[in-house]
Amino acid sequence: MEEQLTVHIERMGQAGDGVGRAPDGRLVFVPQALPGETVEVQVTESHKTYLRARVQAWLSRSLERVEPVCPVYADCGGCTLQHWDYAAEAQYKWERVRQALVRIAGLADPPLQPIRVAQNPWAYRNKGQFPVAGTAGDVRIGLFQRGTHRVIDVPACAIQNTLINQVLAAVRDLANQSGIEPYEETRHTGILRHVLIRTSRAVGQALVLLVAREDVPALQKLAEAIYEQVPDVAGVGININPERTNRVLGHQTRVAAGADSLRETLLGLTFRLSFTSFFQVNPEQVEVLYQLALEGLEHNPDTVWDIYAGVGTLAALAAQRARHVTAVELHPAAVVDARDNMRLNGLDKRVEVIQGAAEAVMRDWAEKGRRPPDAVIFDPPRAGLKPEVIEALLVLKPRRLIYISCYPETLARDLKLLASTYRLVRVTPVDMFPKTDHVESCAILVRAE
Repeated sequence: MEEQLTVHIERMGQAGDGVGRAPDGRLVFVPQALPGETVEVQVTESHKTYLRARVQAWLSRSLERVEPVCPVYADCGGCTLQHWDYAAEAQYKWERVRQALVRIAGLADPPLQPIRVAQNPWAYRNKGQFPVAGTAGDVRIGLFQRGTHRVIDVPACAIQNTLINQVLAAVRDLANQSGIEPYEETRHTGILRHVLIRTSRAVGQALVLLVAREDVPALQKLAEAIYEQVPDVAGVGININPERTNRVLGHQTRVAAGADSLRETLLGLTFRLSFTSFFQVNPEQVEVLYQLALEGLEHNPDTVWDIYAGVGTLAALAAQRARHVTAVELHPAAVVDARDNMRLNGLDKRVEVIQGAAEAVMRDWAEKGRRPPDAVIFDPPRAGLKPEVIEALLVLKPRRLIYISCYPETLARDLKLLASTYRLVRVTPVDMFPKTDHVESCAILVRAE
C-alpha cells in the first residue's frame, strides 16, 4: 500500500512542484500544490533523500490559487503553473534567480533588477510542437501527459496563439480524414510522429511541419490538403525521423507544399524563419530581453562577438550599433538562415557568420591570441557555458560580457567562474514563458580594471 502523509508546502520548487517535508525530514515534491497549503498526499516515488507524491485532499488552500483556464491542465504536461496567480508566479521566478545568485554564485547582495513580466501571460507562443498518437481515423494530437509519453488530445492550448490553435484543429481533422496511421512509440510502428506549427505576427501566417517515421504517399497528400484547405498556412514541410528515439526531428526536411519560410520582424529588423529555425517563442518578451542585451553594449562598440548565434537575431541587432560583428553557430541549417538574415537586412558586409562549436572556436582564438572584441554576447543552451569557453574568456579578457540565460542555476555557476576577471553589473529576469517554471535572465558583466 502506498504511504499517505500530511504535508505543509513551504515553497515552490522547479517544474511547478510544491515542496514540503516528510516526518523523517525528506523533501516531498507535490505537483499542483502551492506554498502555504497543507495537503494530504499519496507517495508515488520514494528515494533516499526525497519523495514524490500526488494530492489526495487539500486541508488548506492558498489565497494565491486560481482556477486553471485549460480543461486538460490537470493531466497535461505542457505548462505547470496555471493554478497560481500570475503576480505570485513572477515573484517566485525573481526569487529563484536571486537564490541562485546567492547560493551558487556566492553573491550576498546580487545586483538583481525587477523581473520584466509579460503584458499578457496567455496566447503568447508562436511555435507549437505536438506529439501524435491514436489510431487511423481517430488521431490524438496534443501534448504528453505529465511524467509520461501518453498523448493528451488538446483541442486548444491556452499559451499558444490563436492561429496555432486554429491550424492544429484543422490538421487534426484532415489527418483523420486521410486515414494516416499515427506513430506508436513502444512498437516503433505507424507514420505520423509530431506536428510542428510556427507562426509570424508580421505576416499573420503559419508553417506546418509533419514529422514522420517514413515518407509515404499518404503523407504528401496530407501535406497538400493542409496547404490547400487551411487558411493562412503559407507552407507545409515533411521531416523524416526513422529512429527509435525521443528526439523530435530527423535530419531530412523537405518542402511538400507552398513556401519554405516566413518573415518575422524584431526591433525593426526582418528575419527569415524556416521550418526548423530556432527563434524565441514569445515575440513580445524577446524584444524586451534583446533590448536589455543591446543596452549592455553601451555606445557604438567597434567589434562584437555573438556566440551561440542561432539564426543571427542578436548579431544583426548588435550590428546596428557595432562596426563589425562575428557570429558563431554550430548547426549548419542555422548558419544558412543567419547568412540569409544578414543579406535580408543589408548587414552581410558587417556581420561574419562562422560555423563551429563555441568551445572549439573560442579555444582556437585564445590559443592564437586573437584581439578581443569590445563585447561578447552569449545565449547558450540550458547547460550554460562549456569550460573551454570560460577558459578562453579568462585568457582573452573582452571588455564587456552580455550573458542571456534560460537557466538561473547554470548562469550563477558561470558567473562564479568568471568572477576573478569580471564584475557583475546587473541581472534582469524576463518572464519569457508565463505559466511555466522557466525564466530567462540578461546579465551584464564588465572586466575588472
